[in-house]
Amino acid sequence: MSFTLTVLSAGAVRCGVTAVAEVFARASGIAWKGDFSSAPKVKARMLGGEYADVAIASASALVALARAGKILPESRTPLGCSRQVVVMRKGATAPDLSSVEAFKRALLEADAVSYNEGSSGEHAVKIIEQLGLREVLAPKVKVAGNGVEMMAFIVAHEGRVLGLAQFTNLRDHMGLGAAVDLAGSFPEAIQGATPYEAAVSAGSLAPEAAKAFVRSFASAESKKLLDATGLE
Repeated sequence: MSFTLTVLSAGAVRCGVTAVAEVFARASGIAWKGDFSSAPKVKARMLGGEYADVAIASASALVALARAGKILPESRTPLGCSRQVVVMRKGATAPDLSSVEAFKRALLEADAVSYNEGSSGEHAVKIIEQLGLREVLAPKVKVAGNGVEMMAFIVAHEGRVLGLAQFTNLRDHMGLGAAVDLAGSFPEAIQGATPYEAAVSAGSLAPEAAKAFVRSFASAESKKLLDATGLE
């Protein structure tokens, strides 16, 4: 094949998307290139007219893109869900996160709290508001542009620094050698597992290849690859 599929994808599923896409490329001979940012940015870029053959983002982002006629709704294919977790610097003592009250106390006792501008950050903002902590936490909140910046912030700062992120994003960075660790999951009462999906862009110049690429995420082999990255 002489063309290369352009894939705009949420960075939270970078590891799984890359694993599945490489298997697809070897089997089909169809090349691909991934452009990873956050799900909200994938949505904004496509709504702004940026070209892509495939969009991979949160289900809510793909709903918005479908309404705008930017993707083929019938092509939407689930990848799995990523759970919300709390990140800490490697070697730090994990706070008690066993209940909503314990989670709230952990945020209040932290020297700094960080989240990014992606789907996990949107949920973090929602929970901080829900717990009535927006004003009290404001002086010590660091909003990072992406997961890389958030993990770097956690590693670079001493003291009790907590990150509010997605498990897949944490797993990805731990695999890359970042000095971060899992402090624990959000309590179930405020958990916000984000579902991710892939879909064919309505403007793809290679729609059949794009459809084949998206369908590849539904195979049993792909499910195993995605699960191994922390998706459920």
